[in-house]
Amino acid sequence: MEGNPVHNMLGLSALYRRSLKIFSDWIFPVSVAGLALAAFTWNAEQVFFQEHVYFTDGDCYARMTRVRMLLDHPLSPIHEHEFENYPVGTRPHTTAPLDYIILGLAAVMGRFSSEALSLAGAWISPVLGLATIVFLAFGGRGRPFGGATILVLAVSPIVSHGFLLGRPDHQSLLMLLVAVALAAEVDMWSGKARGRLSAVAWALALWVSLFEPLILLAFVMSLRVLARRFSFACRPFAIFLAILFLGFLVDGLHVAAFDSHFGNWALNIGELRHGAPGLLFHWAGWLAVVAPFGLIAAFFRKKEPACLLLAALVVLLTGLTLWHVRWGYFYVLVFAISLPWILPLARWKFAGWGILVLSLWPVAASWEETLYPDDARFRARAEALADAVALRDAAVRIKDLPVRGAIAPWWFSPAIVWWSGQPCVAGTSHQSLPGIVDVSEFFFSEGSGSEILKKRNAGYIFAYEPDRVISNSAQILARPAPPSPLARRLYDHPRGVDFPILYANRFFKVFEVPQK
Repeated sequence: MEGNPVHNMLGLSALYRRSLKIFSDWIFPVSVAGLALAAFTWNAEQVFFQEHVYFTDGDCYARMTRVRMLLDHPLSPIHEHEFENYPVGTRPHTTAPLDYIILGLAAVMGRFSSEALSLAGAWISPVLGLATIVFLAFGGRGRPFGGATILVLAVSPIVSHGFLLGRPDHQSLLMLLVAVALAAEVDMWSGKARGRLSAVAWALALWVSLFEPLILLAFVMSLRVLARRFSFACRPFAIFLAILFLGFLVDGLHVAAFDSHFGNWALNIGELRHGAPGLLFHWAGWLAVVAPFGLIAAFFRKKEPACLLLAALVVLLTGLTLWHVRWGYFYVLVFAISLPWILPLARWKFAGWGILVLSLWPVAASWEETLYPDDARFRARAEALADAVALRDAAVRIKDLPVRGAIAPWWFSPAIVWWSGQPCVAGTSHQSLPGIVDVSEFFFSEGSGSEILKKRNAGYIFAYEPDRVISNSAQILARPAPPSPLARRLYDHPRGVDFPILYANRFFKVFEVPQK
């Protein structure tokens, strides 16, 4: 005898609901985490090459030099960088939290590899990126379109850059902490949580950096006051102050003197350039343009105060991203957190998901350009990797020589420090601008540059392709190059200068400055 049709239908319905729940709670988040990992590590062939780890930029090498210094004295946080702006050094804004997180990851990896420190530096940002995805995935469970948040973060090119393999930069830790802080803020505005998690996350973010988190926190607190949602709670406030006090004890408060060459130097820093409106579509998709209006419409439909908070943050971060592209990380983060309020405006759930997927077309186009570059981009990547390999080959030649400052193009200097252990006159931080200016003056010199060599106690010189060195020096110094700058004579006529050559390869020539 056949079973009761009603019971059969109910059984199938329950099975469908259980399957859907398993998919939304586990299969979908795990799949998105795998997609995010692929996006964060697309550059693996450029990071892991010939059994060495090559970091993505100079700041990353400087960060890893700090962590290597901590290996010998883990209880002594780094307050000064003697390896840049040599022999004066700098008092950097770099803070300890990421240093110790990398050190902890290196301790774990040390059980499996003899290159644990380099591997930890390479993997730290993808690990923090996955932590962000996992946190937001569990925080959005049970919320309609909660999975849309992690999907956009997994595929956004700017988020991928923040969590990129081989980029041990404070930006990745900052994105994780701001994601936690903003998610906690949204829950507080919705009446679903208290302020302890928010206090911890904001305080740690401020410890990591006093720039972006300070502006965001000030804006959020202003909105709380305007919306009459500000309430003083002793325990969260005490936690907030305690973490800030701990950060002050560990890292202190450093203020760098302004250098008149900052504006010219900043033209070389991609994150300090103005953003074009089209970038928002390439990073977040077409829905970016309607996000504020969608959040306002959602507020009038559901009367949820969190919609107003997110709408105001989206507008603020849109303007900040157009000012400096470094804000793009946080723009996409807020946009993604907003999606569970925007997408339900669609009449049917499948329509909301369809709109989201179609809106990501510019994001897909951006990834196509990244993964399948044209000839010019492919050559640029190949040349950058060749430069990195040749620079390491040249730098290790002075590793066992007496410690004396090295003069080199400023963007290569932190890598030289990492590979050779020798301090450099320049660096890639704005605190080392005095050294960058002196290096530029040296390469512009029509003589032997002896005054700068003596002033900086320099013992080694790295010569590189002169056209780029000369054009960059001209930009920083804001004056045209002389007829016969030292940068060109060192590279094109190495036997005709007063410095004995120690080593030369395809891209670099290393000279030793005679001691007098």
